[in-house]
Amino acid sequence: MFPSHRTRGAPTNCAENTSKGLPADDTARIDGKMNWGGLQSHQTIRWAVAYGLFGAPRSGASIAFALAALSITGNPASGATALAAMTTAQLVGALPIARLGRGANSIAFFKALIFIRTVALFACATACGVGAPYAVFIASAVAAGLVQGAAFGYLRDSANYLVVQSQMTRALALAAFASDLTFLVTPILVASLGSVSASFSIAVIAILGAVPAMILPSARGNVEPQAVETRTRSLTPEVLLWLGCACASSAAISGIEVGAVSLAMGFDLQAGYGAIFTGTLCAASLVGSVGNGLLNKAYSKQHVAAMFLSIIIGMALILQNSFGLSILGCALVGICAPSLGIHYSLQLNRLVTPEMRAEVFSVLKISTSLGTILASATLGWTSVTFALTASIWMLACALAAILSKDFIIGRRLSETRLNGGAELATAPALTAGRRSERNDR
Repeated sequence: MFPSHRTRGAPTNCAENTSKGLPADDTARIDGKMNWGGLQSHQTIRWAVAYGLFGAPRSGASIAFALAALSITGNPASGATALAAMTTAQLVGALPIARLGRGANSIAFFKALIFIRTVALFACATACGVGAPYAVFIASAVAAGLVQGAAFGYLRDSANYLVVQSQMTRALALAAFASDLTFLVTPILVASLGSVSASFSIAVIAILGAVPAMILPSARGNVEPQAVETRTRSLTPEVLLWLGCACASSAAISGIEVGAVSLAMGFDLQAGYGAIFTGTLCAASLVGSVGNGLLNKAYSKQHVAAMFLSIIIGMALILQNSFGLSILGCALVGICAPSLGIHYSLQLNRLVTPEMRAEVFSVLKISTSLGTILASATLGWTSVTFALTASIWMLACALAAILSKDFIIGRRLSETRLNGGAELATAPALTAGRRSERNDR
């Protein structure tokens, strides 16, 4: 399960536990005491940084592709075509490619997918540099997007083998912080490098996107044949509930990001002042990530409902004809967004069996992407007011589903856990051992 450097210099009994295939929680416990040493922290930080840098190509692609389109076709607007093709490929390829890796070593399969994405992005840079037909550039972008959704699923799944479960919330908070920083800094970096060379800016985001494969610890893999052949219905009603919530949250956040310029112009400000809204959203999100890291605890249904209400109130404030209230609304949305994202991830991780987690996390990526597409399309076809109002209704429906979950599907889910998934609720040691065997032969 763990790479060899985890046991270097470690106590003998810890190494023996690892060789027996115990999960992270068990290998961290030595003689009844938790091991909070540097190895666990070091590995968690490496995973979180990998998670953050994973999004570098996507966050820089909008500017880099526009610059490439300007270089090849003379029209920067054509960059949106390549970006749309890349996003569509991500939606189409996420689940099928994730299924190809079922039963494989999560980390090794992730690294293989990152290699494919990196090669495809370098092909984009080469096509831009040599002035190849724009169709070649788009085809390379499609190849990069095709593996991106599945790669995200396996990256998130790898945390189960690299992070102590009691520290998972903190690790996800650190990862969210790193991801927000990446999405904040990468566009600025790409715009600066693009003034020198569009192909060079694409090569840089390709390199940044390859870093996760370099810094993520390796692990030996193993899955029992019978575990691989088992067909598990991963999209249960409760899983679909959290995927829908993720879509609604993504639509709300994307509505602010995409509509920031329209919001600024609605206050008779110049278009550049739209950065105030996105900057407030991002700064609040960073604060929320730090808060989650410090608290390091899971949230109850009441906490989740309160955060949904906060985001709904924030969206309503943005719609008021007041600049100050709009900024406050952006802050409310931003500070709650990381907490909800972490909660969705933890719930999905809990609800499905280990061999299905990567696929479900890939579907989570599809859900958030669909939220972004819905917000962007609504804004493009109507107005920012209508788009944000639609997001409020989506959030309200998600909140109603959460509050009524126990009455609608709670009985069926309880029976499922008792009959088919009892080991997940009553025998964590057995499931943890099975999970660790996947990456420990």
